[in-house]
Parts: sequence; C-alpha cells; structure tokens
Amino acid sequence: MNQGSWTNAEKRFVRDNAGKLTVEEMACRIGRTSSAVKMFLIRNRIAVGTQIKRNILQEILKIKFVHPEYFKPTRAFYQAVGMSQIHFWDLYYGRVQITEPEYVAIISFYLFVIILMRLLKK
Repeated sequence: MNQGSWTNAEKRFVRDNAGKLTVEEMACRIGRTSSAVKMFLIRNRIAVGTQIKRNILQEILKIKFVHPEYFKPTRAFYQAVGMSQIHFWDLYYGRVQITEPEYVAIISFYLFVIILMRLLKK
C-alpha cells in the first residue's frame, strides 16, 4: 500500500504533533499506516518519548557539524568510541544520559581527527 511521497502538509503535521499524539493517531489523521509514520520519524531523526533535559551529545555534534542530522556514524566511529549503534542512538535521541567516559571518548575521537587532518595538510 505505497501512497507515494509525503506531502509537505503531512510532514509538517507529523513534526508538529510528534510527542503530542500517538503514532497511531497521527497515522489515522493523515491516512498513512502507523509503520509508515514510525519510519518517517526514524528517517528524519525525530525523537518521541521521554528525553533527558540536556542532550550533550547533540550539543557536541552541533559544534562539530553545525547540522547534527547530517552526521552518519561509521563502524570505525563506534569502535573508536567503544559503544554500540543502539547505545549511540539512545544517546542521540536523549533516551539516556551520556556518561563521563563516553563524553571523553567522543571528544577525544574528534580531537584525534582534527590533529590527523592538520598533519595530513602539512
């Protein structure tokens, strides 16, 4: 049951009501399946549910990339910072608070990358 591309009105409705309405309610109102709405939320990195007050990981990514939604972590990144994909996305969406060792690992990874890039330019 492919309904084609999402209209701007549908996208705006889901973004505005994420967290206010359930996925099923949003799906019913825009005439999409609940799985389609869930996939839209995931693909557009829209967090739904309880969140921490201050998302330090997103703040770090905003400093580094300006638009954290463009950041695509690789397997090498996960290995370098010592965390799983699931845990990283829990941190990204604010479902869990970042710990001090995780914070240090992520900051160290970016400092290493910056130093390496500067050395390669010489």
